[in-house]
Amino acid sequence: MGETVRRFPLLLALAAFSASADQHLLEEKTIAALANEISGESAKRQLEALSRLHRMRGSHQYHAAAEQVQSSLKEYRLDDARIERLPADGKIYYGTQRSRPAWNAEFAELWEVDAKGNRIKRIASWEAMPISLAQDSESGEVTSDLVDVGAGTGDGDYAGKDVRGKLVLASSQPEKIMPLAIEKHGAAGIVSWAQNQKTAWWGEDGNLVRWGHLLTFAPKGTFGFMVSPNQARDFQSRSVRLNAVVKAGREPGFYEIPTATIPGSDPAAGEIVYSCHLDHPRPGANDNASGCATILEVARSLRKLVGEKRLPQPRRTLRFVWPAEIEGTMALLNGRPEIARRIKAAIHLDMVGGGPVTKAVFHVTRGPASLPSFVNDVAEDIGRFVNEETLEFASSGTASYPLNAPEGGKEPLQAEFTPFSMGSDHQVYTDSSFGIPAIYLNDWPDRYIHTNFDVPANIDPTKLKRAAFIAAASGWFLANCSEADDERLKQVIEANALRRRADVLLRSRGLSTPDAANLLRFQSWFEARVVESVAFRQPKEGMRPGTNAYKRNAFIKGPVSVFGYDYFEDRYGPERARNLRLLRMDRGHEYAYEVLNLVDGKRSASDIRDDVSAIYGPVPFDAVTEYLQALASVGIIQPVG
Repeated sequence: MGETVRRFPLLLALAAFSASADQHLLEEKTIAALANEISGESAKRQLEALSRLHRMRGSHQYHAAAEQVQSSLKEYRLDDARIERLPADGKIYYGTQRSRPAWNAEFAELWEVDAKGNRIKRIASWEAMPISLAQDSESGEVTSDLVDVGAGTGDGDYAGKDVRGKLVLASSQPEKIMPLAIEKHGAAGIVSWAQNQKTAWWGEDGNLVRWGHLLTFAPKGTFGFMVSPNQARDFQSRSVRLNAVVKAGREPGFYEIPTATIPGSDPAAGEIVYSCHLDHPRPGANDNASGCATILEVARSLRKLVGEKRLPQPRRTLRFVWPAEIEGTMALLNGRPEIARRIKAAIHLDMVGGGPVTKAVFHVTRGPASLPSFVNDVAEDIGRFVNEETLEFASSGTASYPLNAPEGGKEPLQAEFTPFSMGSDHQVYTDSSFGIPAIYLNDWPDRYIHTNFDVPANIDPTKLKRAAFIAAASGWFLANCSEADDERLKQVIEANALRRRADVLLRSRGLSTPDAANLLRFQSWFEARVVESVAFRQPKEGMRPGTNAYKRNAFIKGPVSVFGYDYFEDRYGPERARNLRLLRMDRGHEYAYEVLNLVDGKRSASDIRDDVSAIYGPVPFDAVTEYLQALASVGIIQPVG
């Protein structure tokens, strides 16, 4: 060890910090109060109730879930417990989100029939398994032969096949085959066996039925049924005739968002928001009844601790929200700008309860590199504390804070601390039009995500308790931090900066000299901004406007590609958008997110290219400029001057 640290001074500095840092961000009595009050079992009971509902946006069962949350908030005696209702009719826009009308299904069944039309076997039933009906299906009835069109996404899949007025079998998501199967070739409906997100366990279970989607704003509607790979293979082995009956459709409705607060002592100090997403198909236990139930437990625990004076009233208000994924958050931040203006940081929970059978790995995920913030260092510090305590308990049977639930497991948490990744509501908060730093707690992979096997039996109450502790502790610190915490925060930030610096030095090894220098330059800028962000202080004035700089259109708020709708593609043209070089690259949508986030009225196109290259690796300058010009052509950004 001695020779190692002499040769690598960063390791020496980190070792010295670890040896001397005996302070936690929170006082011991606060840690003990949270650890003793938070209950994984309480969270799981809420989860079990939510998982009985098919929580599609705007639907009757989503409304029932919202009422369940509101009822619990009132029972827990939170302040201002209510359901925000924001209209959704397909015409109203919330920033870049075109509101999607409410969708309900009344009845849907798929039967195999004989040549005379007599029913032989029921294949799918809305009543028994609502996930078997694709979201946004419309009413229809057809009896026809089933025609296998393979993937169903290319013209060759339909060569020599007559699908007009018939049901088609495809391995792709229903929304992907609508343009060809329904609009071009006149199929009457879709039977899809699309499978889950690809992980190491992908394709191992032939009985999984995946959640399916249809295009909300397609020129011609249809219906789609989802079946398992085993069922699809049976169909492919023989001639099949099916009868499909669907009673479903869209109508103007509302984004319903339960919300409540624990008021702060200083109204001018802003709010810390706890976020999740309430929608998703039944059962949807980990995705995302787990996040919804966990922030309910955080709300219950903090309200009780404050009410019993075991914790003082927080300085900043704590707000809790349960929207539909991404689109509900877009509606809230755009439709209630007075709330958005008060939010200092967001703590977002999306899939936080997966037990060993799910193969889930728990992540404490940072915000985008374009939005440096001490907020993420706070979450990482608390996450490392939980890792250490739970590993100590698993290894020795003794720890001060094992954070185990009586009905749960005893394994160490082993949380991963990861860079920004997209895929949930946190990316709305951290979009530069809002600029709200966000902590993202999430499981990935999860072998049962978006399937009929995402059930409460797979959820570990211990995992829920630990996720709730990290969320509650992070939020509590952020709600109360002030200049008095600067020294403790400085230690935490310095430790994480050393880890990040080590990662950057490793990355720079394989780069050209100019790209390595660019990476080190960006890292220095990033770390300086993290320090400046402490206690939500305004950053120092940065660079002056560069040549050919762009600024964001202040009237268009949110990411350009949201849930069920792509604002940029709709205006620029789908085919033209798909041909943009940046979007054709691996991780192209992540590059695009950061490119737009870096548009600040000061950075030039060259500056933005350099920063994105520092974040992800070298990116061609012409790919960045082409994308910026495309954004400008539809008014999302504007040239400075």
